[in-house]
Amino acid sequence: MDDFFKSRMRVVGAVTIIIVAVFVILLIFVQYREKKNTALRLRMFYSDMSQALQYAKNLNGPPGDWGWVPGYKNIDLINSNLSNYMKVSENCTKQHGACMPEANYKSVNGKTTTVNLYQLPAIKLQNGISFAIETVSNCQKQGSTCAVVYVDLNSIEPPNAFGKDLFVFLIINSNSAAFIPYNSRLPGFALAGDEKYGCNKKADIAMYCSALIFTNGWSIDRTYPW
Repeated sequence: MDDFFKSRMRVVGAVTIIIVAVFVILLIFVQYREKKNTALRLRMFYSDMSQALQYAKNLNGPPGDWGWVPGYKNIDLINSNLSNYMKVSENCTKQHGACMPEANYKSVNGKTTTVNLYQLPAIKLQNGISFAIETVSNCQKQGSTCAVVYVDLNSIEPPNAFGKDLFVFLIINSNSAAFIPYNSRLPGFALAGDEKYGCNKKADIAMYCSALIFTNGWSIDRTYPW
């Protein structure tokens, strides 16, 4: 009887180990697929926005000539220079809609931040990606920042967290590349390690994740704080 019981327990233990192993492998596969899809969609948006800005620059000159007014939503400017050249599903520049979530965003560590984008002019594209624009200066100086662009890869759907579905870019006054990841000029160790804005789980607001993914060749590696 004891031998039978021990044998049965060994079988149960072996089955448990197999189930746990399968679960771990499945989890790794799901995370790998999510990371790959995130990087792919982020690169796709970067390409679409860069192309839209290039069209606008060909017609209206560099972004510094467009008439950005700090403290205002600049709705007409955004529509004429951006949304007109993109495949728009919903325009939330003049009235709130289902572009950006009403709740505050979380940081990559899961803690809620003070960042709420619902009041900003926003646009939802046909591929499900939404972005909101915050004007920061008139950017007449070459290389200066015109606006901060917050990109949510799945619109109002969760997790609504920096570094997972929310990423940050800049529109700058430039004759060449007018759309760049936020602080992409920083070295990789600063993008990953900064205590306040770095792409890590200790950061208050992980705003550098887009630049880190960009620097890594539009890929999310195993060290990324997923």
